Amino acid sequence: MKGCARSCILLLLGWGAAAYAFYLYFVSLRDFGPPMYWASAIAGLLVVGAIGYALGIGTAHRERKMLLDAVAGTPPEDGQWAAVSGTIQATSPLTAPLTGARAVLYEYRISRMVRARKGGSSEVVYYEGKALAPSTIATRQGSVRLLSVPALTDIKAEPLSSPEALKNAKQYVARTSFAIYDTSEKRTGRLEEEWTDDDGQFRQDRRHLAAGEVTDDLHFQEKHVKQGEPVCAFGLYSRERGGLIPHPNWAKQTRIVRGDASTVAAGLRGRMIRYFIGVAVCSGLVYGIVRLYRYQTATLP
Repeated sequence: MKGCARSCILLLLGWGAAAYAFYLYFVSLRDFGPPMYWASAIAGLLVVGAIGYALGIGTAHRERKMLLDAVAGTPPEDGQWAAVSGTIQATSPLTAPLTGARAVLYEYRISRMVRARKGGSSEVVYYEGKALAPSTIATRQGSVRLLSVPALTDIKAEPLSSPEALKNAKQYVARTSFAIYDTSEKRTGRLEEEWTDDDGQFRQDRRHLAAGEVTDDLHFQEKHVKQGEPVCAFGLYSRERGGLIPHPNWAKQTRIVRGDASTVAAGLRGRMIRYFIGVAVCSGLVYGIVRLYRYQTATLP
């Protein structure tokens, strides 16, 4: 968790420093009172957002280049962040809990929307879990083992509402032993277990204290990577172990994306464009706030 904590601390420190700098600048123009605090905080947050988008552009550009280099035949460098592309296969494929698909990797969630006291609603997760079977990705440079549990943030969750999904969920819950993570220490331990696992085989099934019978009014979601599916993966490469291993900085999780290299490279290019728009919007809003205060300084008595 050290990498994640460090990133959060740096984010807060950056926001605070940027907000304070804007506050000093606004005060130098004129003391507008309490509104300056809000304007400074918003402008500081927008600057941090613009920097985040800019860093995202750099990351997407590097990963796209690594992916294209891999397709061209460049082998991954030992001890470096690398991209691999090919077909993923597991020696003993898993059965995805809700869809029943033959998969090498899956993640599922069974939840209920609960009304809050002050209006609106929130999601209460009753059952969730993740599993990875020992697998390899067949690339042009040879087989690369998937030894760390990848994040599925680049894979869209599939909402399920069919009778088959309900039937599968009931059967899975009935035959599965679930762990209960009811304290922050247990939740932290669960994340540590997932993010440090390095043998290529992993499974966790968790339940909420309030979880009960699986009924058709619950929400079912699943992400999975099918056996024999073309994928691209990004992670820390170890030549000694012949695969992608967990990064010491837990904020840098191995990621897996569905699709061949050309499809994923096009997606990364689209992400760069969206992030560039984000930089432009955040920068434009900051410029607008500064111009507004300068205008008020020049026009107000």
